[in-house]
Amino acid sequence: MPHLSRHRNYIRLLQKRGIYHLLFWIAYFVFAALISLSIHRIYDWHFYLALLSLLPPDILLVYLNIYVLIPFFLFQRKFIAYSGLLLISIFLQSALYIWLHGLYARAGTAAYAGVTQLNVRNLAIQALNAIYLLGLTTGLKFVKDWMLQERQWQEKERQHAETELNFLKSQVHPHFFFNTLNNLYSLTIQKSDLAPEVVLRLSDLMSYMLYGSAAAAVPLGKEIVNLENYIAIEQLRYGRRLTLTFEQAGITDAVEIPPLILLAFVENSFKHGLKNNIGSIHIALSVKVLSGILYFTISNPNGPASARQAAEDTSAEKNGIGLKNVTRRLDLLYGSRYTLDLSQTDDLFKVALKIPLS
Repeated sequence: MPHLSRHRNYIRLLQKRGIYHLLFWIAYFVFAALISLSIHRIYDWHFYLALLSLLPPDILLVYLNIYVLIPFFLFQRKFIAYSGLLLISIFLQSALYIWLHGLYARAGTAAYAGVTQLNVRNLAIQALNAIYLLGLTTGLKFVKDWMLQERQWQEKERQHAETELNFLKSQVHPHFFFNTLNNLYSLTIQKSDLAPEVVLRLSDLMSYMLYGSAAAAVPLGKEIVNLENYIAIEQLRYGRRLTLTFEQAGITDAVEIPPLILLAFVENSFKHGLKNNIGSIHIALSVKVLSGILYFTISNPNGPASARQAAEDTSAEKNGIGLKNVTRRLDLLYGSRYTLDLSQTDDLFKVALKIPLS
C-alpha cells in the first residue's frame, strides 16, 4: 500500500509538471505570434500554422539540454563536452530551421523567404534565437531547482528541530518524576498523612505529561493547572516554612504555549531556592498575558551557593535536564523572538521570560 501511494503521488507530480510545461510552450508560441503580428504586421494564417510546426525543434533542443546535457555533462563538470554538444545541437537545430523556412517559402508563405539559405548570416540569426530560448529555459530550471532544494533543506531543518524538541521534551518526564518521587519517598519515610494527597497530585501530573502535553501547543490555562499541581506537592512537602505568591493575569484558554515550558523554571526555583535553606522561604511567581505577549517571572532566595551555579550544575550533567534544556527548547521554538533574563543578587535569584504568543 505505501508503494502504491508513492506511485500515485509520482503520477500526480508528473501530471502537474506536464501542465506547467504545456502552459509554458503555449505562452512561448503566443508571444512569438504577437511579435510577428504587432511588429512585423504578418496577417497570413499560413505563417502561424507553419510557426506552430516550428515548435518541435525548439522543444527537442530545450529538453535535450535540460534532461541530458545539463545533468550528464554540466553537473558532472564535463564542461568541454557540454559546450561542444550544445554547440552541435544549436547548429543542427538552426540548420533544420533554415531548411523548414525554405520549404515553407517554396509552399507560398512569403514571410519565410528571407531565411532560406544555409549560410553564416542565417545560421547566426537562428543560433541567437536558440541561445535566447536556451538561456530562458535554463534559468527557469535553475530557479526551480534552487527553490526545490531550499524547500528540502527547510523540511530537513524542520524535521531536525522537531526531533530535537521531542527529545528535549521527553527528558522532562523522567527528570521531573525522579525528583517528585524523591519528595514522596521522604514523606513515606516520615509516615506523613500527606503522602496520599501527593500521590493524587502526582497522578494528575503524570496524566497531563503523558497525554495532555503531546500537542505542540496547549492552552495556557491547562499549563497553569499543571504548575499548581506541582506547587501543591512542594507546599505539602515543606509545610509552613514555605510561602508562595502566584499572580495571574490575562489567562484564557484561547492563549496557547508549548507544553511544560514553564515547569523547568518553577522546579529549578524550588530545588535551588529551598536547598540548604533551613529557615522560612518565599517564592514569588507571576504569569501575565498582555498584548499578545506572555510575561513569566519567578524569584527565589539564594542559598549559600550561587543559584546560577546550582542551575548550571543541575541535571544536564547529572539527571538529564535543567535550565540549559529549556533554553535550548526556547531557541528552537522562538529563535530570537523571546527574551530570557537570569539575574541574581546576594539574596535573590530571578528568572524573567517573555515570549510571543502569535
